Amino acid sequence: MYAVIETGGKQYRVEVGTELEVELLDVEPGQSITLERVLLVADGTEAAVGTPVVDGAAVDAEVVGQTRGDKVIAFKYRPKARRRVKKGHRQDLTVLRIADIRFNGKSAAAGIEKPADAKADERRKLEEAAARQAAEDAALAAKLAAAATPVEAAAPADAPAPEVAAPEPEATEAKSSRVFEIHEDKAGQWRWRLRARNGELVAMSEQGFTTKAGVIRALDVVRRNAALAEGHEEIIPAEDGGETKTAKGFEIYEDKSGHWRWRLRAGNGEILAIPEQGFASKAGVVRALDVVRRNVAEADAHEEAGSTETPDAAPPKRTRTKKDE
Repeated sequence: MYAVIETGGKQYRVEVGTELEVELLDVEPGQSITLERVLLVADGTEAAVGTPVVDGAAVDAEVVGQTRGDKVIAFKYRPKARRRVKKGHRQDLTVLRIADIRFNGKSAAAGIEKPADAKADERRKLEEAAARQAAEDAALAAKLAAAATPVEAAAPADAPAPEVAAPEPEATEAKSSRVFEIHEDKAGQWRWRLRARNGELVAMSEQGFTTKAGVIRALDVVRRNAALAEGHEEIIPAEDGGETKTAKGFEIYEDKSGHWRWRLRAGNGEILAIPEQGFASKAGVVRALDVVRRNVAEADAHEEAGSTETPDAAPPKRTRTKKDE
């Protein structure tokens, strides 16, 4: 059932539940009003047209609130008279929600079933899903715990104890030598680098530091950010060719030469670590990140390496000053 009503000199087609904005009415929000100027009522195939209103028809509405319409600009001018007048206007409106349409003893709201509380139903579904997920997690945890516990066969009392192979000295030495290396480059800047077990360079600092203490403090920042960076994010170059900055963590990207690289960025956007070389595929740089995380976690100390200059290199020349005289 629907109806056509008139209020404020305008006509509106309404149904139960319709919200509409009408000319300002002298009512308060939350009140209920009855609109008696009903011009037409239609129920299925039957329709009653008023002359001008339908007898015995009324529309009940609830006042939702008061609002204002869009601004309308009125501009007037008189040519060659230097007269310009510009005025703005916003019409005051009342927001109504149609509650019922009544005609000849029939009620449109009576035939509509009231929907159940949607929020309560949604909350109940979420609680059931959470309980079901918790039960599945508990079952999975119990299964993993049972699988992790080794089942040892009962051995006779007089059986000799199994021999335990001693750790190889080379492996122990490699484990203990997993440290960060700090060194001074040719420009006098202090930098750090990290090598894998096979001696391959895994990661290095993106920028130099003026003091040794500065690079040592930077190592703590690198360890902390590498531990917090659980995953990685692929960086797509911007259209203007600029650099795209994201939140802290590992980033993988493809450089201009077509090689895939990674970088570790801090919370303030500063780049902390970069690789020594690029990778031919995205899968290769993703696998390299696992190696970087493992080596950073195992490197709990640092040692000072030798200078990057070769021993046969001649010392740099400098300009003679007054102190030398």
